[in-house]
Amino acid sequence: MPYLELPDGVPLYYEDHGSGRPVVLIHGWTMNSTFWAQNVPALAERHRVITVDLRGHGSSGKTEDGHTLAQYARDVQGLITHLGLEQVSLAGWSMGVAVALAYVQQFGCANLRSVVFIDQSPRFLDGPDWEFPLQGGYSDNDLALFVQAVRHARPLVIKPFIAACFAQTPPEDVIEAIYAETMKMSTAAACAIWYDMAFADLRAVLPEVTVPALLVYGAQSKIFPGPLDEWIAAQLPDATVTRFADSGHAPFSEEPERFNQVLAEFL
Repeated sequence: MPYLELPDGVPLYYEDHGSGRPVVLIHGWTMNSTFWAQNVPALAERHRVITVDLRGHGSSGKTEDGHTLAQYARDVQGLITHLGLEQVSLAGWSMGVAVALAYVQQFGCANLRSVVFIDQSPRFLDGPDWEFPLQGGYSDNDLALFVQAVRHARPLVIKPFIAACFAQTPPEDVIEAIYAETMKMSTAAACAIWYDMAFADLRAVLPEVTVPALLVYGAQSKIFPGPLDEWIAAQLPDATVTRFADSGHAPFSEEPERFNQVLAEFL
């Protein structure tokens, strides 16, 4: 199993498939690289596809330290350097988009060829100047209640959250399987990165994304409802929007064949 030992000693798990121009797939909150299983084989036919389990997630080292978007981005940059990748495409889903934006914020776009944003908002909390918060309205009080619930009744909160990620509620066994994967991350670490992501405001980073961007958004997303993709596209110098009519928060899983085709053509 391939691991990169990070500067603070944490082992970072990754997989490396195919050959060609590299694309790095970055998963969402408490998820891991297994969620790309329906996409990697198709993409690896023409590209070098790297998946990574962010620190504390999946098969990577379990640590209570470094659970910030900035540190996750530094870990990804360390992996890119370790593998000697050039002109990389960063494709992030949900929190993975925030990690990609944190990467641009710290390292710019000099070594990037393109980015792919999959159903994520640059700001979670609502406010008088923001129309697209998490689930249509997410206040400081909502944040506190959610984190407390995760700490003290994690399955009762996370299983409904998983169901809400899809346009059509998955069977119970699928929800249980996804929940089991999310439990590979400790509750303390999950809450730490959630707080960091919730208080982040990455809107100012969007104009710094000077490479081509593909925006993949689910038309039935309950996590980020509304024309968020259009707003983000207007902030980016070079953006293409592809909306998935039958998807919620996870188009790569809900419509994998179309997603693979759209992403392969963009890459």
